[in-house]
Amino acid sequence: MELSALTTATRRNMAAPLLDTKNPIPRPIDRHNIRVELNQLRSFLAVARTGQLVRASEQLHLTQSALSKQIKSFEDELGVLLFARTPAGMVLNSAGRRLLPVVVQTVDSAQEIVAIAASIRGAVSGALRLGTIIDPESIRLGPLLAALLEFSPHVEVSLFHGISGGVLQLLKEKQVDACFYLGTLKDTEVAVRQLALEHYVVVGPAAWKTRLESASWAELAALPWMATSRGSSQHGLVDQMFAERGLVYRTVVEVDQEASMIELIQTGVAIGLMRERIAAPVLQSGQAVVWRGARLPCPLSLLYLRANEDTTMLEALLAAAQAVWPADAEASL
Repeated sequence: MELSALTTATRRNMAAPLLDTKNPIPRPIDRHNIRVELNQLRSFLAVARTGQLVRASEQLHLTQSALSKQIKSFEDELGVLLFARTPAGMVLNSAGRRLLPVVVQTVDSAQEIVAIAASIRGAVSGALRLGTIIDPESIRLGPLLAALLEFSPHVEVSLFHGISGGVLQLLKEKQVDACFYLGTLKDTEVAVRQLALEHYVVVGPAAWKTRLESASWAELAALPWMATSRGSSQHGLVDQMFAERGLVYRTVVEVDQEASMIELIQTGVAIGLMRERIAAPVLQSGQAVVWRGARLPCPLSLLYLRANEDTTMLEALLAAAQAVWPADAEASL
């Protein structure tokens, strides 16, 4: 999509010169004949939000060189440098900061135009950015996307993987349209559609069976623990579990994958909090043991911004989720 001229608000904001006096682009610009591509605006937003060409190119599924050319052509078209290039990345300069809210509004308006046109045609089309967590099987990612694309074949899905806290932040920054989340959340701006209920248990090496069978809460906290990334569901649950009892636990290693947790438990490195369903195979085989003093419920949900809940894209996603998760959300997985 090409924007032969920016919105009225854009023109008004550009009435004053935006030229970076330290790094001018010496080319006269006809402000009444500016031609800006929507892809250029999206590239500008991605780099502005991430501060790095590498991360922005991954989000946009572009090569770094292609993204760099998009940014340069955008700056050339406007006759304004928008970023300060530093060894650490790219930072918006004063001109870029002035332009940022207008570009956000323009991109949002373009997406709204597409959505309205799709609803008029009676079909859903456009881009859906979905934040994912844990493993694809647990969130039923394949069946969900199959159901979505069966009824809305013109939807283009982009996936952004991370931990619960990370994808929630992407949602709040409007870098994804919806995301999966493990844990409870109370946020007036975020709608929560609970899908299922996971349970977390304390799992330790099989060689520690006798110690764990008789361990008190204080003795449990004194054992070597695996830490998980701040913002993950395990991190919050373990912190809360011990804080409620006035205890501090000791960590010896930080992991970010459940497969790594299983390996470290089996080899006797530490104990950790794991999803019961994931730990079941090693517990049943006798390669690990569970401490019976805690079984913590943790809801798995789909999150989206309340301000966007009436959009046709979200309605299509929620309908697909309902088809894939038809059972009572209070039931265990």
